[in-house]
Amino acid sequence: MIQAIGLMVGAYIITRMLNLLIDRENLSIVTTIFAAITILVSIYCIYVLLTSGFEASELLRYLP
Repeated sequence: MIQAIGLMVGAYIITRMLNLLIDRENLSIVTTIFAAITILVSIYCIYVLLTSGFEASELLRYLP
């Protein structure tokens, strides 16, 4: 359940940053850079969240 919440939050952050970048009226270069960094970090966090979930489920198989 925690992973589902993390995925929803990550998708929301990516959507908001893409919305910010698409509506580029008077958008400064600093804002563009921070939006791009935020998108990249969110994608990385989603990847880590998914892979850690798979690793935890692999460990549960070996419990008696």
